Amino acid sequence: MRITKIDTTAVRTPMREPLVWPGGTRHSASGLLVRIHTDEGLVGVGEAPGPTLPTIQTIIEHELVQFLLGQDPLRVEWLVHRMEEFSRNWSRIANYAISGIELALLDLKGKALGVPVAELLGGFSRDRVPVVGYLFIDTPEANADKAAAFVDAGYTELKLKVGRDFEQDHDALAAIRDRVGKDVKIRIDANMIWSVPAAIKWIRGLEQFDLQYVEQPVPDFDLAGLAQVRRCVSTPIAADEGCTDVRSALELIKADACDVLVVYPSEAGGLRRAHQIGTLADAAGKWCTIGSWAELGVATIGNVHVVAASSNFPFASDTHYPLQEFDVLTEPLEMSDGLVEVPRTPGLGVELDPEAVDRLANYEVRESVFYDDIQGEAPRVGQIL
Repeated sequence: MRITKIDTTAVRTPMREPLVWPGGTRHSASGLLVRIHTDEGLVGVGEAPGPTLPTIQTIIEHELVQFLLGQDPLRVEWLVHRMEEFSRNWSRIANYAISGIELALLDLKGKALGVPVAELLGGFSRDRVPVVGYLFIDTPEANADKAAAFVDAGYTELKLKVGRDFEQDHDALAAIRDRVGKDVKIRIDANMIWSVPAAIKWIRGLEQFDLQYVEQPVPDFDLAGLAQVRRCVSTPIAADEGCTDVRSALELIKADACDVLVVYPSEAGGLRRAHQIGTLADAAGKWCTIGSWAELGVATIGNVHVVAASSNFPFASDTHYPLQEFDVLTEPLEMSDGLVEVPRTPGLGVELDPEAVDRLANYEVRESVFYDDIQGEAPRVGQIL
Protein backbone atom coordinates (compact mmCIF):
# COMPACT_ATOMS: atom_id res chain seq x y z
CA MET A 1 0.00 0.00 0.00
CA ARG A 2 1.33 3.44 -0.98
CA ILE A 3 0.29 7.03 -0.33
CA THR A 4 -1.02 8.66 -3.50
CA LYS A 5 -2.41 12.01 -2.34
CA ILE A 6 -2.69 14.34 0.66
CA ASP A 7 -5.38 17.00 0.74
CA THR A 8 -6.29 19.56 3.39
CA THR A 9 -9.36 21.66 4.16
CA ALA A 10 -9.54 24.48 6.70
CA VAL A 11 -12.87 24.60 8.56
CA ARG A 12 -14.34 26.84 11.22
CA THR A 13 -17.36 26.75 13.52
CA PRO A 14 -18.71 29.52 15.76
CA MET A 15 -18.83 29.01 19.49
CA ARG A 16 -22.26 28.91 21.09
CA GLU A 17 -21.26 32.11 22.91
CA PRO A 18 -18.04 34.19 23.15
CA LEU A 19 -15.51 32.61 25.52
CA VAL A 20 -13.56 35.14 27.59
CA TRP A 21 -10.16 34.18 28.97
CA PRO A 22 -7.21 36.22 30.33
CA GLY A 23 -5.77 36.90 26.88
CA GLY A 24 -8.87 37.74 24.89
CA THR A 25 -12.19 36.44 23.62
CA ARG A 26 -12.64 33.35 21.46
CA HIS A 27 -15.55 33.49 19.03
CA SER A 28 -14.90 30.36 16.99
CA ALA A 29 -12.96 27.12 16.68
CA SER A 30 -11.02 26.15 13.59
CA GLY A 31 -9.04 23.19 12.38
CA LEU A 32 -7.24 21.90 9.32
CA LEU A 33 -8.63 18.58 8.12
CA VAL A 34 -6.00 16.27 6.63
CA ARG A 35 -6.86 13.33 4.37
CA ILE A 36 -4.26 10.80 3.24
CA HIS A 37 -5.25 8.67 0.23
CA THR A 38 -3.73 5.34 -0.83
CA ASP A 39 -3.57 3.20 -3.94
CA GLU A 40 -5.76 0.60 -2.21
CA GLY A 41 -8.62 3.02 -1.65
CA LEU A 42 -8.15 3.46 2.10
CA VAL A 43 -8.27 7.05 3.37
CA GLY A 44 -6.97 8.25 6.72
CA VAL A 45 -8.46 11.37 8.29
CA GLY A 46 -6.68 13.74 10.67
CA GLU A 47 -7.03 17.26 12.01
CA ALA A 48 -4.38 19.86 12.78
CA PRO A 49 -5.52 22.48 15.29
CA GLY A 50 -3.26 25.42 15.84
CA PRO A 51 -2.72 29.16 15.96
CA THR A 52 -2.25 29.88 12.25
CA LEU A 53 -3.96 27.48 9.86
CA PRO A 54 -2.72 29.04 6.58
CA THR A 55 0.87 28.46 7.71
CA ILE A 56 0.12 24.91 8.85
CA GLN A 57 -1.62 24.21 5.54
CA THR A 58 1.37 25.52 3.58
CA ILE A 59 3.76 23.38 5.62
CA ILE A 60 1.78 20.23 4.86
CA GLU A 61 1.10 20.89 1.19
CA HIS A 62 4.49 22.35 0.20
CA GLU A 63 7.05 21.09 2.72
CA LEU A 64 6.03 17.79 4.32
CA VAL A 65 4.20 16.23 1.37
CA GLN A 66 7.56 15.20 -0.12
CA PHE A 67 8.09 12.76 2.75
CA LEU A 68 4.73 11.08 2.24
CA LEU A 69 3.92 10.56 -1.43
CA GLY A 70 4.78 7.07 -2.62
CA GLN A 71 5.54 5.84 0.90
CA ASP A 72 4.06 2.99 2.92
CA PRO A 73 1.56 4.67 5.31
CA LEU A 74 1.95 1.92 7.91
CA ARG A 75 5.52 3.05 8.69
CA VAL A 76 4.25 5.79 10.99
CA GLU A 77 7.33 6.10 13.21
CA TRP A 78 9.70 6.34 10.26
CA LEU A 79 7.57 8.88 8.40
CA VAL A 80 7.10 11.08 11.46
CA HIS A 81 10.80 10.90 12.31
CA ARG A 82 11.75 12.09 8.81
CA MET A 83 9.37 15.05 9.09
CA GLU A 84 10.66 15.92 12.56
CA GLU A 85 14.27 15.85 11.39
CA PHE A 86 13.43 18.07 8.43
CA SER A 87 11.66 20.66 10.60
CA ARG A 88 13.87 20.57 13.70
CA ASN A 89 14.79 24.27 13.46
CA TRP A 90 11.14 25.32 13.31
CA SER A 91 9.47 22.51 15.22
CA ARG A 92 7.12 24.69 17.30
CA ILE A 93 4.95 25.43 14.27
CA ALA A 94 5.80 22.27 12.30
CA ASN A 95 4.52 20.05 15.11
CA TYR A 96 0.96 21.23 14.47
CA ALA A 97 1.24 20.11 10.86
CA ILE A 98 2.93 16.83 11.79
CA SER A 99 0.21 16.13 14.36
CA GLY A 100 -2.50 16.34 11.71
CA ILE A 101 -0.56 14.07 9.39
CA GLU A 102 0.22 11.56 12.13
CA LEU A 103 -3.44 11.45 13.16
CA ALA A 104 -4.43 10.63 9.58
CA LEU A 105 -1.68 7.98 9.37
CA LEU A 106 -2.87 6.34 12.59
CA ASP A 107 -6.48 6.40 11.39
CA LEU A 108 -5.34 4.81 8.13
CA LYS A 109 -3.21 2.19 9.88
CA GLY A 110 -6.01 1.30 12.26
CA LYS A 111 -8.39 0.83 9.34
CA ALA A 112 -5.83 -1.28 7.47
CA LEU A 113 -5.19 -3.55 10.47
CA GLY A 114 -8.77 -3.56 11.72
CA VAL A 115 -7.97 -2.10 15.15
CA PRO A 116 -8.80 1.19 16.95
CA VAL A 117 -6.08 3.81 17.31
CA ALA A 118 -5.85 3.21 21.07
CA GLU A 119 -4.57 -0.30 20.30
CA LEU A 120 -1.80 1.21 18.17
CA LEU A 121 -0.76 3.38 21.14
CA GLY A 122 -0.42 0.47 23.55
CA GLY A 123 -3.91 -0.84 24.16
CA PHE A 124 -6.92 0.21 26.19
CA SER A 125 -6.45 1.22 29.82
CA ARG A 126 -10.08 2.41 30.00
CA ASP A 127 -13.24 2.33 27.93
CA ARG A 128 -14.49 5.84 28.71
CA VAL A 129 -12.57 9.08 29.12
CA PRO A 130 -13.79 11.89 31.42
CA VAL A 131 -13.90 15.47 30.16
CA VAL A 132 -13.99 18.70 32.12
CA GLY A 133 -16.83 21.19 32.35
CA TYR A 134 -15.19 24.31 30.89
CA LEU A 135 -16.04 27.71 32.43
CA PHE A 136 -14.78 31.06 31.20
CA ILE A 137 -14.61 34.55 32.68
CA ASP A 138 -18.14 35.73 33.45
CA THR A 139 -20.21 37.02 36.35
CA PRO A 140 -20.18 34.84 39.48
CA GLU A 141 -23.87 34.13 39.04
CA ALA A 142 -23.48 33.05 35.42
CA ASN A 143 -20.50 30.85 36.25
CA ALA A 144 -22.39 29.22 39.11
CA ASP A 145 -25.35 28.51 36.82
CA LYS A 146 -23.12 26.98 34.14
CA ALA A 147 -21.21 24.95 36.72
CA ALA A 148 -24.46 23.57 38.12
CA ALA A 149 -25.60 22.65 34.60
CA PHE A 150 -22.40 20.70 34.01
CA VAL A 151 -22.72 18.89 37.33
CA ASP A 152 -26.37 18.10 36.68
CA ALA A 153 -25.25 16.59 33.36
CA GLY A 154 -22.85 14.26 35.17
CA TYR A 155 -19.56 16.15 35.04
CA THR A 156 -17.36 15.70 38.12
CA GLU A 157 -14.53 18.12 37.27
CA LEU A 158 -14.72 21.82 36.34
CA LYS A 159 -12.18 24.26 34.94
CA LEU A 160 -12.42 28.04 35.37
CA LYS A 161 -10.44 30.69 33.52
CA VAL A 162 -9.10 33.36 35.89
CA GLY A 163 -6.61 36.21 35.96
CA ARG A 164 -8.28 39.44 34.92
CA ASP A 165 -9.42 40.53 38.37
CA PHE A 166 -8.77 38.82 41.69
CA GLU A 167 -12.04 39.87 43.33
CA GLN A 168 -14.01 38.57 40.36
CA ASP A 169 -12.08 35.28 40.48
CA HIS A 170 -12.67 34.97 44.22
CA ASP A 171 -16.39 35.68 43.91
CA ALA A 172 -16.78 33.30 40.97
CA LEU A 173 -15.09 30.45 42.82
CA ALA A 174 -17.13 31.16 45.94
CA ALA A 175 -20.36 31.06 43.94
CA ILE A 176 -19.37 27.91 42.06
CA ARG A 177 -18.23 26.03 45.15
CA ASP A 178 -21.37 27.04 47.03
CA ARG A 179 -23.55 25.80 44.16
CA VAL A 180 -21.85 22.48 43.31
CA GLY A 181 -20.69 21.41 46.77
CA LYS A 182 -17.40 20.08 48.05
CA ASP A 183 -17.15 16.84 46.05
CA VAL A 184 -16.77 18.40 42.59
CA LYS A 185 -13.16 19.06 41.55
CA ILE A 186 -12.36 22.61 40.42
CA ARG A 187 -9.15 23.67 38.67
CA ILE A 188 -8.26 27.19 37.55
CA ASP A 189 -6.19 28.44 34.61
CA ALA A 190 -4.44 31.81 34.65
CA ASN A 191 -2.83 31.46 31.19
CA MET A 192 0.53 32.98 32.25
CA ILE A 193 -1.14 36.21 33.39
CA TRP A 194 0.51 36.67 36.81
CA SER A 195 3.94 37.68 38.00
CA VAL A 196 5.58 35.32 40.49
CA PRO A 197 4.65 37.44 43.56
CA ALA A 198 1.09 37.91 42.29
CA ALA A 199 0.71 34.20 41.59
CA ILE A 200 1.78 33.27 45.11
CA LYS A 201 -0.47 35.91 46.65
CA TRP A 202 -3.56 35.12 44.58
CA ILE A 203 -3.26 31.33 44.74
CA ARG A 204 -2.96 31.49 48.51
CA GLY A 205 -6.05 33.68 48.53
CA LEU A 206 -8.02 31.13 46.51
CA GLU A 207 -6.89 27.92 48.19
CA GLN A 208 -9.86 28.05 50.54
CA PHE A 209 -11.94 26.73 47.61
CA ASP A 210 -10.02 23.43 47.56
CA LEU A 211 -8.53 23.74 44.08
CA GLN A 212 -7.57 20.61 42.18
CA TYR A 213 -4.60 22.44 40.63
CA VAL A 214 -3.62 25.81 39.09
CA GLU A 215 -2.55 25.95 35.45
CA GLN A 216 0.38 28.06 34.24
CA PRO A 217 0.18 30.97 36.70
CA VAL A 218 3.37 32.60 35.32
CA PRO A 219 4.92 32.95 31.83
CA ASP A 220 5.88 29.76 30.05
CA PHE A 221 9.58 30.61 29.80
CA ASP A 222 9.99 31.17 33.55
CA LEU A 223 10.70 27.67 34.83
CA ALA A 224 12.44 29.03 37.92
CA GLY A 225 9.45 31.25 38.66
CA LEU A 226 7.02 28.38 38.20
CA ALA A 227 9.09 26.24 40.56
CA GLN A 228 9.13 29.08 43.10
CA VAL A 229 5.34 29.38 42.96
CA ARG A 230 5.04 25.62 43.42
CA ARG A 231 7.23 25.72 46.54
CA CYS A 232 5.24 28.57 48.08
CA VAL A 233 1.66 27.30 47.74
CA SER A 234 -0.21 24.20 48.84
CA THR A 235 -2.18 23.67 45.63
CA PRO A 236 -0.60 21.51 42.89
CA ILE A 237 0.78 23.49 39.95
CA ALA A 238 0.32 22.53 36.30
CA ALA A 239 2.50 23.56 33.36
CA ASP A 240 0.36 24.31 30.32
CA GLU A 241 1.86 26.78 27.84
CA GLY A 242 5.27 25.70 29.13
CA CYS A 243 4.68 22.08 28.12
CA THR A 244 4.76 21.98 24.33
CA ASP A 245 6.63 18.80 23.42
CA VAL A 246 8.74 15.97 24.84
CA ARG A 247 11.80 18.19 25.28
CA SER A 248 9.96 20.93 27.16
CA ALA A 249 8.33 18.28 29.34
CA LEU A 250 11.78 16.96 30.17
CA GLU A 251 12.98 20.46 31.13
CA LEU A 252 9.97 20.98 33.40
CA ILE A 253 10.67 17.66 35.09
CA LYS A 254 14.37 18.46 35.52
CA ALA A 255 13.45 21.82 37.11
CA ASP A 256 10.82 20.12 39.33
CA ALA A 257 8.67 23.09 38.33
CA CYS A 258 5.23 21.49 38.36
CA ASP A 259 3.08 18.61 39.56
CA VAL A 260 0.99 18.22 36.41
CA LEU A 261 1.93 18.42 32.73
CA VAL A 262 -0.86 19.66 30.44
CA VAL A 263 -0.30 17.83 27.17
CA TYR A 264 -1.48 19.02 23.75
CA PRO A 265 -1.02 16.30 21.10
CA SER A 266 -1.12 19.00 18.42
CA GLU A 267 1.78 20.89 20.03
CA ALA A 268 3.72 17.73 20.85
CA GLY A 269 3.69 16.55 17.25
CA GLY A 270 1.01 13.89 17.50
CA LEU A 271 -0.66 11.26 19.63
CA ARG A 272 2.45 9.12 19.99
CA ARG A 273 4.58 11.98 21.26
CA ALA A 274 1.78 12.93 23.69
CA HIS A 275 1.74 9.34 24.91
CA GLN A 276 5.52 9.52 25.36
CA ILE A 277 5.14 12.60 27.57
CA GLY A 278 2.73 10.62 29.72
CA THR A 279 5.26 7.81 30.11
CA LEU A 280 8.11 10.25 30.82
CA ALA A 281 6.05 12.08 33.44
CA ASP A 282 5.05 8.82 35.08
CA ALA A 283 8.71 7.87 35.51
CA ALA A 284 9.29 11.22 37.23
CA GLY A 285 6.28 10.97 39.53
CA LYS A 286 4.29 13.63 37.67
CA TRP A 287 0.74 13.45 36.33
CA CYS A 288 -0.61 14.46 32.95
CA THR A 289 -3.84 15.80 31.55
CA ILE A 290 -4.98 16.73 28.04
CA GLY A 291 -5.23 20.41 27.12
CA SER A 292 -7.55 21.82 24.46
CA TRP A 293 -6.79 23.91 21.37
CA ALA A 294 -10.56 24.04 20.70
CA GLU A 295 -10.26 20.95 18.52
CA LEU A 296 -13.12 19.84 16.32
CA GLY A 297 -14.39 16.27 16.43
CA VAL A 298 -11.53 14.51 14.62
CA ALA A 299 -8.74 15.81 16.85
CA THR A 300 -10.96 15.59 19.94
CA ILE A 301 -11.47 11.85 19.45
CA GLY A 302 -7.73 11.53 18.80
CA ASN A 303 -7.10 13.03 22.23
CA VAL A 304 -9.56 10.52 23.68
CA HIS A 305 -7.57 7.64 22.19
CA VAL A 306 -4.36 8.93 23.83
CA VAL A 307 -5.94 8.99 27.27
CA ALA A 308 -7.57 5.61 26.72
CA ALA A 309 -4.15 4.09 25.98
CA SER A 310 -2.30 5.65 28.94
CA SER A 311 -2.31 5.06 32.68
CA ASN A 312 -0.96 8.52 33.56
CA PHE A 313 -3.81 10.86 32.57
CA PRO A 314 -5.92 10.70 35.76
CA PHE A 315 -7.71 14.05 35.35
CA ALA A 316 -10.67 14.93 33.14
CA SER A 317 -9.48 16.14 29.74
CA ASP A 318 -9.98 19.70 28.56
CA THR A 319 -12.29 20.13 25.59
CA HIS A 320 -14.17 22.98 23.93
CA TYR A 321 -16.25 20.50 21.95
CA PRO A 322 -19.59 20.97 23.80
CA LEU A 323 -19.20 24.74 23.41
CA GLN A 324 -18.98 24.61 19.59
CA GLU A 325 -22.02 25.23 17.42
CA PHE A 326 -21.23 22.76 14.62
CA ASP A 327 -18.87 19.90 13.75
CA VAL A 328 -17.65 17.98 10.70
CA LEU A 329 -18.55 14.44 11.81
CA THR A 330 -21.43 12.32 10.54
CA GLU A 331 -22.28 11.55 14.18
CA PRO A 332 -21.35 14.20 16.79
CA LEU A 333 -19.38 12.98 19.78
CA GLU A 334 -21.49 12.21 22.83
CA MET A 335 -20.30 13.37 26.24
CA SER A 336 -22.84 11.65 28.43
CA ASP A 337 -22.24 12.08 32.18
CA GLY A 338 -19.04 13.97 31.36
CA LEU A 339 -17.59 10.87 29.68
CA VAL A 340 -16.65 10.02 26.10
CA GLU A 341 -16.94 6.41 24.97
CA VAL A 342 -13.72 5.34 23.25
CA PRO A 343 -14.55 3.94 19.79
CA ARG A 344 -13.77 0.27 19.28
CA THR A 345 -14.12 0.41 15.51
CA PRO A 346 -11.00 0.48 13.30
CA GLY A 347 -9.00 3.71 13.16
CA LEU A 348 -10.28 6.76 15.00
CA GLY A 349 -13.83 5.45 14.79
CA VAL A 350 -15.33 8.61 13.28
CA GLU A 351 -16.27 9.68 9.76
CA LEU A 352 -16.42 13.07 8.06
CA ASP A 353 -19.72 14.50 6.85
CA PRO A 354 -18.88 15.92 3.38
CA GLU A 355 -21.74 18.42 3.48
CA ALA A 356 -20.69 19.72 6.89
CA VAL A 357 -17.08 20.00 5.73
CA ASP A 358 -18.12 22.04 2.68
CA ARG A 359 -20.35 24.27 4.79
CA LEU A 360 -17.76 24.96 7.50
CA ALA A 361 -14.97 25.42 4.95
CA ASN A 362 -16.85 28.48 3.73
CA TYR A 363 -18.11 29.69 7.10
CA GLU A 364 -17.10 33.27 7.82
CA VAL A 365 -17.10 34.34 11.46
CA ARG A 366 -15.19 37.03 13.28
CA GLU A 367 -12.23 35.53 15.12
CA SER A 368 -10.41 37.27 17.94
CA VAL A 369 -8.51 34.92 20.17
CA PHE A 370 -5.60 36.86 21.58
CA TYR A 371 -7.13 40.33 22.00
CA ASP A 372 -10.34 41.27 23.70
CA ASP A 373 -13.02 42.80 21.51
CA ILE A 374 -14.26 45.03 24.33
CA GLN A 375 -10.92 46.01 25.85
CA GLY A 376 -8.85 45.97 22.70
CA GLU A 377 -6.36 48.53 23.98
CA ALA A 378 -5.69 46.70 27.24
CA PRO A 379 -2.13 45.35 27.45
CA ARG A 380 -1.58 41.59 27.54
CA VAL A 381 -0.23 41.59 31.10
CA GLY A 382 -1.66 40.56 34.41
CA GLN A 383 -1.73 41.98 37.87
CA ILE A 384 1.77 42.59 39.21
CA LEU A 385 0.75 42.54 42.88
